[in-house]
Amino acid sequence: MHGRDEEAERVDRPALLDRADGTETLYDAILEDISSGRLVGGQRLKVSELAKRFGVSASPVRETLRQMQGEGFVEIHANRGALVKRADASTIQNIFEVLRLLEPYLVTWFAEFAAPEAVAELQEIQDRMVAAAKSDTALLRRLDTRFHGTICRHHYNPVAAENWQKLRTALNVHAAPLRITPTRVQKILAEHAALIAAFQAGDATRADTVIRSHIDGSFINMSQQMRALGL
Repeated sequence: MHGRDEEAERVDRPALLDRADGTETLYDAILEDISSGRLVGGQRLKVSELAKRFGVSASPVRETLRQMQGEGFVEIHANRGALVKRADASTIQNIFEVLRLLEPYLVTWFAEFAAPEAVAELQEIQDRMVAAAKSDTALLRRLDTRFHGTICRHHYNPVAAENWQKLRTALNVHAAPLRITPTRVQKILAEHAALIAAFQAGDATRADTVIRSHIDGSFINMSQQMRALGL
């Protein structure tokens, strides 16, 4: 619990909440609504409505929206107030370009040095993803983030881990309007299985190849949808 308190202080997130979905702060709750698609790009964020919904005063809502503006998730205009920022193709491309540099660094280290317990944790997440694949896309997305986050969390470099987390959060938010096609879901599961196999064998070269293909495949899938939507 002490670690969570330190994390909340580090990112300066106000308004602690106690919600059934597990979100702990107002920042987390609003971000979850955007990344899950409950709040969509261009939608107005009314301070009074958010304050009433989450049981807080207007002040922490305004503070949270200003923070999210600084992170590129929300736009604030003098006349229209706060709006959810629309998906932006160039932003998503920029995120993927950095992830393609960062994730192989995290993954190859994990393949060489991760404890068997950490690999077993990935297998458990993968099993849950397989179970969720046909019926719960929202859960599948969260588990996918947890799968990659587990690799990141075990790395020795906290700067790399923190930057990965920021990038992945941004990707989840900006890609919220895009769907994961059934074909892509099966490809994700197959690539995760290949990563786990490489980790179990301690094969960093194979893990590097798989993660690069995995990232490229996700970007191609999202790019196709963005073109279809005119984004």
